[in-house]
Amino acid sequence: MRQLSTVALLAVLAFSEGALANAELAAAKQCMQCHKVKEDFAGPSFHKIAASLKGKRDAESRMMATIRRGTDGSGGPHWGAAKMPDTSERPLVSPAEARQLARWILTQ
Repeated sequence: MRQLSTVALLAVLAFSEGALANAELAAAKQCMQCHKVKEDFAGPSFHKIAASLKGKRDAESRMMATIRRGTDGSGGPHWGAAKMPDTSERPLVSPAEARQLARWILTQ
C-alpha cells in the first residue's frame, strides 16, 4: 500500500510540474497579458477557448496556428473586437512550444 501511495504522489508531482511549466511558458510568451485560465480578460479565458473547440478534430492545429501567427494569420476565431496580435507584437513561438501550449489550453 505504501508503494502505491508513493507512485500516486510521484504522478501528482509530475502532473503539477508539467502544469507549472506550461503556465510558465504561457507567461514567457506573453499569453497571460491578455488571457487568464478561468476568467475572461482582454482575451477569452483558456477555459472558454477549450470549451469552444471541444470535440473538434482540428482543435490542436487551429490553436497552434493562432498561437504562432495571431488571429489574422490563422483565420480566426474572433472573440469580439479584440484580435490576437501577430509576431510583430509578441515573442516568437516555435512549433513545439505552440503544440505544448495548445494541448495545455485545450485541457482547461
